[in-house]
Amino acid sequence: MSTTEPGVPGWVQLTERIQFSHGWLAAHAPDLYAAWARADGPRERRSVAARILQAAADVESEDDPTEPRDVADPALAVWTDLAERLDPRLTAGADWWPLAAALTRADAAGYDVVARLPALAGVGPLPARHPARELHFRLLHDCPQAASGLVLDRAVPSCPAPAGRHL
Repeated sequence: MSTTEPGVPGWVQLTERIQFSHGWLAAHAPDLYAAWARADGPRERRSVAARILQAAADVESEDDPTEPRDVADPALAVWTDLAERLDPRLTAGADWWPLAAALTRADAAGYDVVARLPALAGVGPLPARHPARELHFRLLHDCPQAASGLVLDRAVPSCPAPAGRHL
């Protein structure tokens, strides 16, 4: 079994639908990457791949003080006031930046962020840890076009048109 998908150098095909950068695996999860590579069969590989996904979620969701964040970026700042009115915790962690970028993509797709975000936040309580991540997941469910860089094997449905707007 090849560890990389043909035509995509530098990427590791962990499962049928999950790819990771070889560089990320080597830097952040070398022991798990080695365990995946020597796994005996697809069932064991899927089990190790699940642990790699959990490690990635843990690593990528924590603040990295060495990672520069342009807090003056107008594309992200536009959503700060709205998010802080909903829940001040939304903009406090590392999970805010991916949510803000997704809000910008949703808006560009015709999604009424100002009207829908409060509804998404009101679906249920946001967790104490990573509240913006939970809201991000809710947004992606409501507007798949807010996702970034995904390679899908199916067409992405359009975001719902805002009330009163016909596209």
